[in-house]
Order: sequence, then structure tokens, then C-alpha cells
Amino acid sequence: MKLLVFIAICAFVTPVFAQRINLDSARIYLAQDNYTKAMPFANEAAKNAKTKDDPEAWFLRGMVYLSLTMDETAKSPNSITEAYGYFLKTLTLKPDYGMEINKPLYSVAIIKFNRGSAFFAEKSFERAYNEFAEIYAIYKMDGGKRFKDNKEFKAVEIDARKNAAYSANNSGRSKVAATLLEDLIKEGITDDTHVYETLIDIYDAGKNTTEELAVINGARKQFPDNQTFRIMEINYYIGNGIREGLQAKLEEALKLEPENTDLLFHLGELCIETAFPADAQGKLLAQPANFEQLYATAENSYTRALKISPDAAAQYYDFGMLYYNHSRWFGQQVDDNPTAGDKAVSEWTAKSSEELAKALPHFEKAFSLMDAKANLLTDSEKPVYQNTMIALRQIYTRNGDAAKKEKMDKAIEKMK
Repeated sequence: MKLLVFIAICAFVTPVFAQRINLDSARIYLAQDNYTKAMPFANEAAKNAKTKDDPEAWFLRGMVYLSLTMDETAKSPNSITEAYGYFLKTLTLKPDYGMEINKPLYSVAIIKFNRGSAFFAEKSFERAYNEFAEIYAIYKMDGGKRFKDNKEFKAVEIDARKNAAYSANNSGRSKVAATLLEDLIKEGITDDTHVYETLIDIYDAGKNTTEELAVINGARKQFPDNQTFRIMEINYYIGNGIREGLQAKLEEALKLEPENTDLLFHLGELCIETAFPADAQGKLLAQPANFEQLYATAENSYTRALKISPDAAAQYYDFGMLYYNHSRWFGQQVDDNPTAGDKAVSEWTAKSSEELAKALPHFEKAFSLMDAKANLLTDSEKPVYQNTMIALRQIYTRNGDAAKKEKMDKAIEKMK
């Protein structure tokens, strides 16, 4: 009778024991750092009809494949994908699974970060983006509650999002990149200038001028002493034809970089443009109230710049145009005031000749520099070369220098 009772009890407990043995064995072997012995039990637990819906079965299976990934001798780099999938299955079955899954998930994130970095170095930008994007997905699990107090993981996910943005941008998905970078800025991730620089470049390439200016303004506010953003702001103004406030920005930048020839040339060009407004037909209009200041600033800027870059042919041409335009303005006074007295006409004519005499050596220098490499001029240099010759021909004609005028005529004809 006692034997029958014993058999009956065994018959009752054996199925339960059989359901647990795979899980218990997998756990025991994992505790011994023996994932190879744990693997068959973990795999069987995930397939067994009695345990396939048990979140622990999938957690243990994830731990086995995570261990496999971390074993460099196993040479199984793709097992991290399986491990991550099994952890996701665990959380699908039990979203509030215990904190013991957090550390493995963080390990998955670190491995994915390293994989993403390797793909990026190989220029496999799409694969890099996928790895980095999944790190943020892990961090945001359970609405961000699971890792909200993990500062170390927070730093990793921020870097992952940055790298995801850079990967997306390099793979041609600039809109995805822009969204990621905008979110980082909105969240106060403002200690990385590269985030702003990349976003500005994206908006500039896409001609999204409103968004570009907003990011530039934010960068200038966040990094007021950063010369890169100062130059980006100036380039934005120049590129979009915004003149109001540009002179002050150029002068501010030059205080920090007094020998920056690009800034000096831009300042000179701006002052010439402002000093000599013209209508649609090219007729010069009234001089602005601050003409003398603009004229002096342009003259000073070009003088300084050409001492630093004495072979800048286009800038010699621009410098010559300062005096050439002023000469035109005096000549225009004669034409616009037919009833003016002889004294006024004589003064205007003399001033016109005086300014033209200042322009001549600059045009001649520009011509000599460009003519020496006429066959190598770029498409942007050729119009300057031609305009220089036209200006010289006009001056030589006015001066009665027939030989030099003929030389310019032949040079211009040769360009046609």
C-alpha cells in the first residue's frame, strides 16, 4: 500500500520536474560560466510547449547567446542579434521583468556600439545606423523608466544617437539625421559643437535657410567665443545676400583673427557694395551718409589683405573697383548736372581722373597675375580676367595710351 502511494506521488510530480529541469539546468551552467552546456537546455526550454511562453526561458536563452558573443574564441559575432532578440521576447512576455535583465541589456548596447563604430569606420553607414539606433531603443525601454537612473548608460545612448545621426547623414538620409540632432539640442545636449556644425551643414545643403539660421543663432548663443560658428554666421549672411548687420559681424571676427584674408576681402567687398548703390541699369545712386567711413574701411581692408596675400588676383581687381566706381561717381555728377558751373565740372573731372589713376595699378596687377596662367583659370576666375581687361581698355582709352589699348583689344578678342 505504501509503495502504491509512492508511485502515485512520483507520477504526479514528474511532469512538473520535467518542465523545470531545462530552466534550472541552464541557470546552473550559466552560473558556472559554462554557456556551452547551458545552451541545449536553454534552447529546449524555449521550444518546449510547457515553457515556451515562460519569460525566464527566453531570458536564459538570451544570456547563453550573450555569453557566446562575448567569447572571442567562439567567433560568433552575429549571436548578439539572437541574444537581443531573446531579451526582447522576454520583455514582450513580461514587460516588467526583473532588474536582472538590465545589465545584460546594457552589455548588448555596448557591443552594438562597438559594432556600429566598426561599421562606420568601414563606411557601412546604413549598418552602423541600425546598430546605433537600437542602443537608443534599449535605453528607452519601458518608457525610459528601466534605465532612467543609469548615468553611464545615458552617456552611451547620447553618443549612440549622435553617431546614428552622422551615419544617417553619410548614407544620404539627411532628414533622419536632422531630426536626431534637433532632438539632442532640444534635450539640452549642448556640449558638443559637432552636433551644431553637422546640423548647420545639413540645413545649408538643403537650402533650409530658416532652420539653418535658427541653429546658427542657437550655436552662437551657446558658444559665443567659438570662431567656427562666427564664420558660419558670416557665411550665412553672405550666401543669402543679407547685408544688414554683416559689417559689424565681420569687424567683430577680425578682432580675433586680424590676418584672416577672407574676412578682410569680404569686408572690403561689402563696403564697396554699400558705398556705391546702383539701380537695375547699373547707374550709381546717391552716396550713403557714411560713405567716407565705408570708403576708408574698404581701402584699409584691401591694403591689409594684399600685404598678407600678394598674389590674390581677384582681390586686386576688387580693390581697383573701389577707385573705379568712385571715378564713375564723379563723372556721373558731370552728366547729371548739365547746368553746373565750370568750377564744379572741373573739380569733378579732376577727382574722376585722380580715382582712375588709383585704380590703374590694381587692375594692371590683377591682369599680370591672371594673364600668366590664362590657360589654367577656373570658370570663376575667367569673368574677373575679362572684366579686368575691359576696365584697363577703358582707362587706356581715356588716357590716350593707344599701344596699351590695342594690347587689351587683342587680349579680349583672344578670349572670345
